[in-house]
Amino acid sequence: MQTSQGSRARIPLRRSFEGVSNGGAIPPDPNASVGSTQIMEVTNVALAVYSKTGGTVLGQIPTNTLWKGFGGPCETAFNVDPVVRWDTLARRWIFTQFSLDHRRLCVGVSTTADATGSYHRYEFGYQEDPDYEKLAVWPDAYYVTINSGPPGLEQEACAWDRSRMLRGADASQQCYFFPTHHFLLGSDLDGTKQPRRGEPNLLVTLGETDDTLRYFQFHVDWRNQAATSVTGARDLRVAPYTRACERTDYAGDRCVPQANTTQKLDSLSYFPMYRLAYRNFDDHESLVFNHAVDARGAVGVRWYELRLRGGRPVVRQQSTYAPDPTYRWMGSVAQNKSGDIALGYSQSSSRSRPSIRITGRLAGDRSNRMTFRETTVRTGAGS
Repeated sequence: MQTSQGSRARIPLRRSFEGVSNGGAIPPDPNASVGSTQIMEVTNVALAVYSKTGGTVLGQIPTNTLWKGFGGPCETAFNVDPVVRWDTLARRWIFTQFSLDHRRLCVGVSTTADATGSYHRYEFGYQEDPDYEKLAVWPDAYYVTINSGPPGLEQEACAWDRSRMLRGADASQQCYFFPTHHFLLGSDLDGTKQPRRGEPNLLVTLGETDDTLRYFQFHVDWRNQAATSVTGARDLRVAPYTRACERTDYAGDRCVPQANTTQKLDSLSYFPMYRLAYRNFDDHESLVFNHAVDARGAVGVRWYELRLRGGRPVVRQQSTYAPDPTYRWMGSVAQNKSGDIALGYSQSSSRSRPSIRITGRLAGDRSNRMTFRETTVRTGAGS
């Protein structure tokens, strides 16, 4: 556990601008992705496109505008849980959300690098509502992990035929249920260096015991579905942890305090946090992700760097970031092309309102430690 701030100066914030408003939706489910020149942000009710300099390319419009003229529930129903990703290999945008009560995922793949242009549009069906879907870009497929199995018993992961979707052809999916009650994340490619040809997509989740992670390997074959393979479950031993809010003095998963109210916030500690970000550095393949754990009487961010050895993950470094007894949770972590790591998260306490903070480290820094001092990106205006 890291119990003090790093010694490096705070990370400078060079661009700051207002994103999409929540439109009254609770929760608004905001997320964004960064392309070559644009940033696309989506919520349950609206989307917008910005330039990297902070200018507005496309002002806020209803999210379901993307499905105009498509027909069916994607166009007419209330669609939620939007996710947007930038495919760095194809230089395209991929967007999805699920159609509430219709057991459908609505998917759009841009025809160019311009997020405001046209999209190839698809609709995939499931046995149950595909709740909390998360996208992962991989050379052989777009992988999506969803909560659509029997509650608390199974999770589902599907591969979509990426090459056909990029050119607007009819596309199928291959889906499998996985024997774990914790949500899965698929390895999601950053950068332009691809994994070795035929390398399966690594799916990672929290382990069945509080000193393990659990992983599966999903290899899809579009020419011969019988050759598609899913291996696992395998466990990876990590430093012991206690999921946030599991202590008996908390009600359910809501234990995060905030100023000026007795209302507690959900820690989401039962989910590993999106994304499981992958990079190929030629001499090694690295993945980073995080989840919320008890720390110093509050909640901290447990983060990992995993590396692939013989196709299987091993722990390169791991730590719980808790430099003081405030609550930090709901993180997101990724690496740049140099191997530097940035970690962002929400922060709150009984004396502060929910805010957004970041920290980070450089590739050559001391292992298991965030070396930059914490930077506040946004101080919350309310609870």
